[in-house]
Amino acid sequence: MVNVQDFDNAVLLIDKPTGITSNEALTLLKRKTGIQRIGHSGTLDKFAGGLLVVATGFATKLLKYFLECEKGYEADIQLGLTTDTLDPEGKVIAEKPVPVITDEKLASARQHFLGVQWQDPPVFSALKINGKRASDLVRSGVNVELSRREISITDISIEKGDSDPSLLHVFLSCSRGTYVRSFARDLAEFFGTVGFLKKLRRTKVGPFRIEEAIEPDNIARNHFLNPAGRRFLLSPYDAMRSFGIVKLNPQGMKKAKNGAFISRNDIVSIDHGQDARYIVTDDSKKLVAIVELDFSKWSLRYLNVFAEPI
Repeated sequence: MVNVQDFDNAVLLIDKPTGITSNEALTLLKRKTGIQRIGHSGTLDKFAGGLLVVATGFATKLLKYFLECEKGYEADIQLGLTTDTLDPEGKVIAEKPVPVITDEKLASARQHFLGVQWQDPPVFSALKINGKRASDLVRSGVNVELSRREISITDISIEKGDSDPSLLHVFLSCSRGTYVRSFARDLAEFFGTVGFLKKLRRTKVGPFRIEEAIEPDNIARNHFLNPAGRRFLLSPYDAMRSFGIVKLNPQGMKKAKNGAFISRNDIVSIDHGQDARYIVTDDSKKLVAIVELDFSKWSLRYLNVFAEPI
């Protein structure tokens, strides 16, 4: 086992293997690190693999921010067949011939699915209906209807398989709440056939990339002896790199620790981020709070205050 302190109050970028659930991946990490307070920011199905953003200790309070992030996926979509779950774990429920898909048709599909749109979630999902999972209700014989959801797809690349014209390779960047299984169903329908999501790998969560991640079984003590080998382990300060940074003087730090109002005189420096949210810190690069700041009105709202800097 590696040193527990190395992983406490940290963010880990994990490459979840296929064949295990996201919670089973967390169990592996608990066994490997000894950390018990641990969570992740977005479930990957058992058949899927790829980037799982994990946090431990007090850093679990950061997970809600990673849930909001845009996600990136690589997917294989099988045309001509579909399953009840829209993935390879379900049973085949329909077959339909696959028409010839030209490059022009691929380009048309890309334009059709880019942007903001409404999507019907798969009934085999973890979405709740009166406190019960939709998938559990379906399996018990209940007819389930789920509300459409507004999603956004910001980038798509669709390629035909080299040896199998009924297999499509897709690269997708999309908003929170997008079901790639539903996208596979809808893309097949656009081409005049049926389909399901055969393979899925998450490659991006906000600023984090799969190239930085590590499989749970590969974590070893030597990662901490060699800094170049621990890109997967981030401090809360580094993990929140897309936010702005407000550095405070000692007087300001005392105020922030109590959730009190911060004046302009308390600020040493400001680095602006992508929106109005900022991490509050000092030269130690420990997070004391996360705030929303409007500099034009000098209005401040605390989103998080950490009892102990992390």
